[in-house]
Amino acid sequence: MRRLFSPVVVAAHIVALHLLVLLYFGSRDDAAPAATSPGGDASDIGGDPLASAPASAAEPEAPAPTPGPLDLAAVSTDADGQTIADLGNGFIGELTLDATLQKKATRILERGKVPVGAIVLMDVKTGDVLALAERRLADNPAVPAFGDTGPQHVALRAFAPAASVFKIISAAALLEAGVSSTAAFPYLAGHQRVGADHVGAPPAGSPTATIGEGLSKSINGLFARLATEKLEQDALSTAAQKFYFNEVLPFPALTDASTAQVPRNVVERGRMAAGFFHSKMTALHGAVIAATIARDGEVPSPRLVTRLRTPDGRMQDGPPPVALGRAVQASTARALGRMMRDTTEDGTARRAFSQVPKSLEGVQIVGKTGTLTDPSTKTDYTWFVGYAPADSPRVAFSVLVGNGALWWVRATDVARDVLAAHFDAEAARHVATR
Repeated sequence: MRRLFSPVVVAAHIVALHLLVLLYFGSRDDAAPAATSPGGDASDIGGDPLASAPASAAEPEAPAPTPGPLDLAAVSTDADGQTIADLGNGFIGELTLDATLQKKATRILERGKVPVGAIVLMDVKTGDVLALAERRLADNPAVPAFGDTGPQHVALRAFAPAASVFKIISAAALLEAGVSSTAAFPYLAGHQRVGADHVGAPPAGSPTATIGEGLSKSINGLFARLATEKLEQDALSTAAQKFYFNEVLPFPALTDASTAQVPRNVVERGRMAAGFFHSKMTALHGAVIAATIARDGEVPSPRLVTRLRTPDGRMQDGPPPVALGRAVQASTARALGRMMRDTTEDGTARRAFSQVPKSLEGVQIVGKTGTLTDPSTKTDYTWFVGYAPADSPRVAFSVLVGNGALWWVRATDVARDVLAAHFDAEAARHVATR
């Protein structure tokens, strides 16, 4: 069997596996009801009538075996190409990961010489995680130390700033508060900083932009001004919470909660709304945010385990796909999607998508970039999260790349290549089923 992950030990075993185990042992109990005496009193049950001791004196049975934690370093493929995880004690978990796509995603990170990065691809409809790839060179000075505690998988650890991806949350809060999506607002440009001069009324003759233009072109000054002028602290905090910041996503492997601490200070709140610090995000969460917009505002629960193979050879289905709640109204989600279409056409991702592989021709990509340098490690973090195709979303994606002073690719480049691999495989499956 072939390993799909680098040897990163991830201790976990939460909601999905617990549900599978409960279902498994519950069905065993149902299959073996307790015997009763003709009078219906279970306490009358005896052992061998010739035995000298009552049945209650028998030695207690050994506890039934249970699956152990899901270790992402132990994921492999079986003879049929199904991705599986050995859970110990004879239990095997069948996973949602596409073995071929997982391998290609890992290779794309390696080819790009990414010091630290992650790729997550998710089925928009079901929440099934199709790829969860990573690369981390621990001895590279641009790579932060993880230590021995917390998630060890790059995609599941909240170590990188959310950067301008947080503008999605700011834009959602503004639209939900009734701010016009078509009105143009004046702003003071702030390409690399946001200060006190950005949160007040800009001087006469300042440039203007709509929220959509601000999102696709990542205009810091616009979001700093609108968020502090139109939103209270609680409104931005509530918006972040609805998108599942500060909450641990239910997932069968140990994962951090993405964090968003909205400051009381007006200037700092403006900085945060524009994507300058005060928030950190996991790559898994980035895919969930993108899928939420693609699903008209419903937050999907990311799914990794579909079935459990029990020691006695039975198959137990996992929990069905569920929604975790609603982040925004459907109309708001659709407006955000329309705004994010321009990112790859004339926005911040236009260079990476100006020329695309054949499998992406005619596929409109919806997305949001993020870029921010961590001053403590000098790591240049780039993000690209989104979904495709625009009009009929099937796959959501989240790509994180952390580079040092020298770099070969950024998140938009990696996202383009992994999306090309995904749609190329999708087209091949379509031809094969004709």
